Amino acid sequence: MTVTDPIIDPVGPVLQTGDVARAVADAAVIDNAGRRVDIRDRGSYVRVEVEGGECILRRATIAEELGRPFRMSELELIMPSFVGRIDTSSDVFRFYLGAPAAGATAVQEART
Repeated sequence: MTVTDPIIDPVGPVLQTGDVARAVADAAVIDNAGRRVDIRDRGSYVRVEVEGGECILRRATIAEELGRPFRMSELELIMPSFVGRIDTSSDVFRFYLGAPAAGATAVQEART
């Protein structure tokens, strides 16, 4: 059995298992190139953790991975929780630690 060191400053969504969760997890790897991304499948939910205090998810990348048009509101429906703070728009969700980006829209905070 291999033990992996925990990610330093992890952020990201917790998603109900399914096709959209798989597409989001794959998109997280693509949209956060150069950062460690851990996908933890817990059966009924999937935890996506990105290192370094920031996780970007783009609607276009999720749609490409899903193979169909995608609206970010679909992500909200299957995301019961997340780690960090979140900025949302119709094209990008940004999970982060620290101060919000300049011009940030809806900002929420949660710890799981």
